Amino acid sequence: MLIALLIGYLFLAGGGGGGLWYLGGLTPHQLQKELEKVVSDKDTRKPIAETVNLMEKESKNLDSERKKLEKEVLAALKRHDTPAAQFQAFEERADSINASSTRNLLDLRFKLRSQLSEAQWHMLFPSLPASVPH
Repeated sequence: MLIALLIGYLFLAGGGGGGLWYLGGLTPHQLQKELEKVVSDKDTRKPIAETVNLMEKESKNLDSERKKLEKEVLAALKRHDTPAAQFQAFEERADSINASSTRNLLDLRFKLRSQLSEAQWHMLFPSLPASVPH
């Protein structure tokens, strides 16, 4: 049971760059394009673009770490004699990878928020109406 949960966690939780939840569902490239519309001054936009680039780098690092762990889990499954403790270690590593990346991405999102005015922020990340499920 633990193995099935771990595999589901790795494969389903990690798809698509972590869902890009921290960019409002936009890709970094799309967000850069939207920034050009919202922040007209290039000098002002440059540090903001650097923050978005850091977010993209962290997302790619998260994907890479998850793929590496997935390969290790699948190799352990193929061996058929892998002790349960090894799968527990995989689960702990997955939790650590996800916690670290989530913390880093949230910090970068707060940094991005501090670089934008309230109006700019709401133009990039409009609030969902109460009737829309999250």
